Amino acid sequence: MELDTENKMMEFVRSLKYLVVFPDKKTQIYRSLRDISVDICVDYSTISKKLKNENGDIFISKGTDFIFWIQKI
Repeated sequence: MELDTENKMMEFVRSLKYLVVFPDKKTQIYRSLRDISVDICVDYSTISKKLKNENGDIFISKGTDFIFWIQKI
C-alpha cells in the first residue's frame, strides 16, 4: 500500500497500536498483540493482561530470557 495521500497516511498511522523496544535497542511498532507474540515469544494474552499500566511494561521471552518493553500507543 502506497502512502501517497494524507488520508492514507493518517489511516495507516491510526492502525498502529503498540511500541516494542527490543534488547538490542531496536524499536518496532505493531498493529496487534498477536504479531508481537510471534516475534518475542510471549503469549499475546499475557501481554494484554500486563499492559494495563499507562507507562508500558517489561516482558521476558520464554526460552531466551530476552527482555522487552511494550507500550500501548
